[in-house]
Amino acid sequence: MKKNIHKLSIRLLKEDLNPEDGLRDGIALEVWPNVEGGKIALGTMGGDDPKWSNFLDLSKDQKSKVINLTAFGLVFVPVSGRWFAVSFGMGHVKLDPSKFVQDFGLKVVLNAVDPKQLKSADVRTPDENTLQRRSQTSRGSDQTAFSIDVERDIVRGLAGTPKDETFAVRVAGTDSLSMDRKMDVGDLAQACADAYTMYAKTDYQTDFKWIDQIKHEREKEIIEKLEDALISAIDAVVKGATADNLFLAFPIIYDPEKTASILYKGFRSKLFYPDLNFFSYLDAMKKRSKTEDCGGRWKISECLVFEVELDGKTYVLSAGRWYCIDEDLAKDVQDFFDKTPRVTLPAAQAGENEELYNARLKQDEPDYLCLDRKLITPTGASSTIEVCDFLTKDKRLVHVKDKTSSSRLSHLFSQGTVSGRVLVLDGPARDKVKDRVKEVEGETGQTGFMDVIPDSSTKFQASDFTVVFAVLSVGDKPKLPFFSLVTFRQAVRDLSVPGFRYAFAWIEKPVAEPKKKEKSKSDATDEDDGNESDEATA
Repeated sequence: MKKNIHKLSIRLLKEDLNPEDGLRDGIALEVWPNVEGGKIALGTMGGDDPKWSNFLDLSKDQKSKVINLTAFGLVFVPVSGRWFAVSFGMGHVKLDPSKFVQDFGLKVVLNAVDPKQLKSADVRTPDENTLQRRSQTSRGSDQTAFSIDVERDIVRGLAGTPKDETFAVRVAGTDSLSMDRKMDVGDLAQACADAYTMYAKTDYQTDFKWIDQIKHEREKEIIEKLEDALISAIDAVVKGATADNLFLAFPIIYDPEKTASILYKGFRSKLFYPDLNFFSYLDAMKKRSKTEDCGGRWKISECLVFEVELDGKTYVLSAGRWYCIDEDLAKDVQDFFDKTPRVTLPAAQAGENEELYNARLKQDEPDYLCLDRKLITPTGASSTIEVCDFLTKDKRLVHVKDKTSSSRLSHLFSQGTVSGRVLVLDGPARDKVKDRVKEVEGETGQTGFMDVIPDSSTKFQASDFTVVFAVLSVGDKPKLPFFSLVTFRQAVRDLSVPGFRYAFAWIEKPVAEPKKKEKSKSDATDEDDGNESDEATA
């Protein structure tokens, strides 16, 4: 009998677990004789009218015509001493994700796929402002088509065409493996066995070796130490410390049309927030009252983004998983930063942020012309830019930011590269900069800065200028987070192409005395009723 192509969704149960361990509550398994030792669960989900039926004010009879019913099927297949779950329909929602091997499907795809026939990539850049994206091509392409930054990006999913069409005609993988394979039900056990064999291979190191530069950490003892460090960091923030390595981010690619606001459940809070943010989460802990459920949920533990050093290695927590940064990569970017030329800028005062620091220097330092918030619009652009925070007569373009978060640092480095590109390529924009310089000189009485930036009739020599990235920071040994170091190095490389020189400056800032806070009703810690989980709802 001719075999047809069927789509399978396969997950690998963790070692020493049985099928019953991988199910959510309320699902019963039966013996399935079609596969030796197999088990099966079948059922339907739903049974309610959709939410939009209320919005349309449908009658009872009308609602009866749009009842949602969704079938699901789950089959557990024993192969090589391990259990595989094969889901059909909505069967995957009846599984407990924590009981299955992470990255199983991704690793199968990495070993199986033709590296020149990739069709889709899901990429996550763990940072305070975590970037998640799905890139797709209209035809098979190599990895360069997906603009993956091998020093920053975590590949969470890949799809493409396998090298061996007898294995599958199409594969896609994250934690689960999706495969299109020519088969019938009698081949199900063999399909799982072939997937397990592919999972154990190391073929990916030929074309995707870079993927191990940010590697999923699985050692239980190391994870326990990392979680201890995370708890200590959270405790410190709750007690008033700053958090420059602890953030919240969505653990998946979400639908922004369905995520207009954030509600933190578990604290009976009625407060809605525009963005997912660790400090808004702490705020919700203090301001608690009963609320209704309102949408998709993610556990807070899955939303945490955290960076820490342990035993000389750098680790990052993202989407509920710990990743270890390759030691050579971590050392390489740190060495690059350590060798970057340093300059000294006037120290900040206690409690000053970027705005206050810049305003004070504008009045007190005649050698620094302040262009903070003196925006220009480049030719043909719809948005404005700030060419720098300070301009000096020895042709330094100084960009200043607080070391409050890695997203602000990323903005700092981006500001420098965008400004540099505009100055080199856009003569009319330089004329606008000179207008801003003249404006500030008129405000402050400073002189001698008009000739620093050449006008549109004069060639701009990038090699005459030094782009200075300056960061306000408290402490004797300030340090940039790993991904900020990577972003800094890329910014410097971009600036070096037209010939800019570059430098870095730590702006010293003393620790501000803490203010005594009066206890208010909002600080009260009413007992939670225990009926809600610790999670964010969007």
